[in-house]
Amino acid sequence: MRMFDRVTDNLVTLFRLEKGNRFKNYGYFEGIISIVVNILLFVFKFAVGLVLNSISLIADSLHSLSDVATSAIIVFGFGVSSKPPDIQHPFGHGRVERIVAIVIACLLIVVGIEFFRSGFTRFKNPVSIKANVIIIILLGVSVFAKEFLYWLSLNLGKRIDSAALKADAWHHRTDSIATLLVLFGFVSFRFGWYSLDGILGMVVAGIIVYTGVMIIRESGSALIGEAPSTALVDKIKTTAGDLDGVDDVHHIHVHDYGGQLEVTIHVRIDGDTHLEDAHDKASEVEQAIRKCIPGTEVTVHLEPVKNE
Repeated sequence: MRMFDRVTDNLVTLFRLEKGNRFKNYGYFEGIISIVVNILLFVFKFAVGLVLNSISLIADSLHSLSDVATSAIIVFGFGVSSKPPDIQHPFGHGRVERIVAIVIACLLIVVGIEFFRSGFTRFKNPVSIKANVIIIILLGVSVFAKEFLYWLSLNLGKRIDSAALKADAWHHRTDSIATLLVLFGFVSFRFGWYSLDGILGMVVAGIIVYTGVMIIRESGSALIGEAPSTALVDKIKTTAGDLDGVDDVHHIHVHDYGGQLEVTIHVRIDGDTHLEDAHDKASEVEQAIRKCIPGTEVTVHLEPVKNE
């Protein structure tokens, strides 16, 4: 939604997230915002739960507090993935972000299974749901806060192509969906639709589990090593092929280490080229690709074109 895009733009500008390591900045910001909001929701729900003597609200407040752990995983994961290369990890630690995404996806699947069990139980044994205006307002505030975190996390994740932030966005949305089901349960029970909230709960559970599986599949595929996109290969080929003296570009390999691309290409040049000039041409190709595709290390293998 455009409104959330504008909000995200304003927050990025206000907190200067584009300065320095934007990947780390975005991850830290999302994690910290999520921690703060979940702590506020915990305090708010717990206090009202004590005043109203509502066990369900106190339990829900503890659930909000448990979400802080997921956000802490985000902060930790981005901290590790942003570490510079070392002797043991010469290509950096960027793939840790994908591991974090898989961890969060596993948590999503667990939540989905619990949703299904609760929904099935509610379907088999409908429970009378009663609430006053204060509880409904409180639940509405919780839905708004969680939806805000969902859109913020999703927008930030798209901007830096972060599987972990996109996964955390869906984790936030599961909370808002759960609360909406409770609110809908209030309405359905009044009209005698005693099993409807259980049915909806099982449907939503299926969606949540499916989302978690897709996140694991996507992140797992990236960890194994995916083939580069056609657009990226064409961009590399065009950038190198447009340089003077380059006769052909082929055998392009790209390895993505999470924000760090390792590219190897074969380039054909005139076979009579002096060795020093050939080295300079290889360096020119490497520099051109690095400039065109930031965060890329390039290795060029030269092949001679024999003049008949």
